[in-house]
This record gives sequence, structure tokens and C-alpha cells, in this order.
Amino acid sequence: MSLASYQIMLGFGGFFVLLGVIFVLWNRKEKKNYYNSILLTRRDIREALTHEPERPWLHAWQIGGRVSLILGIVLLITGGVLWLIMR
Repeated sequence: MSLASYQIMLGFGGFFVLLGVIFVLWNRKEKKNYYNSILLTRRDIREALTHEPERPWLHAWQIGGRVSLILGIVLLITGGVLWLIMR
């Protein structure tokens, strides 16, 4: 593999880390907005306080963000090590 391949790997790693951070922050925003909207409409105060029943779609951004972060970190480490070795 050429040095350009390792730089592409580093680029994708940085992209996935950035995407993971955006997803995790988006998840926090969505959860806050959802549970605050329940308080404002006063549909069910118990749901707002205990967060039950669980809403799986609220966890989707968090799971996707974590997967993206892990993938990005692995790509950054692998690309960085290979780039330093082959340089």
C-alpha cells in the first residue's frame, strides 16, 4: 500500500470520529427536547421523571455515535501506525 492509502485511512478515521461526536451530541439534544416537551404538555409526568417506558429510537443516535467513534478511533490508530512505519 502506498502512503496515500494510509492518509485516506486517517481521513476516514477523522471523519468517523467527527460523525460520532455529532451523533452523540445530537442524541443529547433529542432526548432533552423530547422529555422537555412532555413536561410542557403535561401528558405524563411519571414518564418525564422515570423515562419509562423506554423509547428505543432515542438511543439510536447514541448507539450509532458510539459505533462511529470506535470505528474512527481504530482507523486513526491503524492508519497512523502504518503511516509512521511505512514512511
